[in-house]
Amino acid sequence: MKNLSKLIFLLLAIAIASCSKNDTIETVPLRDYAEQYAKDLDSINKFIDTHYMTVTPALDVTFAKIDEAQTSIRNQSEFPLQFKTVKKGEIDYKVYYINFREGGNRQPTKLDSVYVTYKGDLLSGTTFDTAQNPAWFALDRVVKGWPEIIPMFKTGFYDGGQSDSNPTSFTDYGAGLMFLPSALGYYGSSAGTIPLYSPLIYSFKLMELQYQDHDGDGILSKDEVATPGDDPELYDTDGDGIPNYKDADDDGDGYLTKFEIRDNGVITFPTCPGGTLPKYLDPTCH
Repeated sequence: MKNLSKLIFLLLAIAIASCSKNDTIETVPLRDYAEQYAKDLDSINKFIDTHYMTVTPALDVTFAKIDEAQTSIRNQSEFPLQFKTVKKGEIDYKVYYINFREGGNRQPTKLDSVYVTYKGDLLSGTTFDTAQNPAWFALDRVVKGWPEIIPMFKTGFYDGGQSDSNPTSFTDYGAGLMFLPSALGYYGSSAGTIPLYSPLIYSFKLMELQYQDHDGDGILSKDEVATPGDDPELYDTDGDGIPNYKDADDDGDGYLTKFEIRDNGVITFPTCPGGTLPKYLDPTCH
């Protein structure tokens, strides 16, 4: 171990010494998003039309090219191909997905953490990532396609296995498949064995979730909206440019939300005298 450390140090020193002060790092401009999306969508459509899928009773999926009488992914009827339009920047992306099973328990939002198994494939057929045992992921910290599709499914029910703190066995979990244009994946960034500008295929099973409270004010991020179901990223009571789910002082009155939602230390969402708004949304009182 010590010899290996010395060797690594020596190689690093040589590498540093070999770099002159005139060396520059060449950067390559990102491709045009609209042009790349057109290429991605064409590639995804060709894959869907020239491949069929095999779905096991456990809702695991594999793909193969059509060679005889198989039915394409687009034309098979047991699990209909659907799509959702996702706007990112100036482009409306068509994201194909398949619902193998919706799930029977709770539904996450795009701000929550999910406990999932998954498999990631390239259109070439290469599997670039997989998790056969469930793992936790915050949906606002993963590739942009996940928080658009996974919240359309529901979690399952814990059915034993390992421990309550690290469960592995669930029933009636949501399971699906998504085809992501590269802009909703890694686009021009390097990610392991994934080539630049690669469309991605993810199959997944949604086991469990944790609702998040990003600003620690005692209100779950999914609930920091005017109306249930609204997008929390668009709700900003005091207009300071910080959505409520990230804002420790939602109404901008100088008093923290976590204190204004409590009465004698108990969360009750008290209203202002003579008013209808809860204190934490009304800058005129606290």
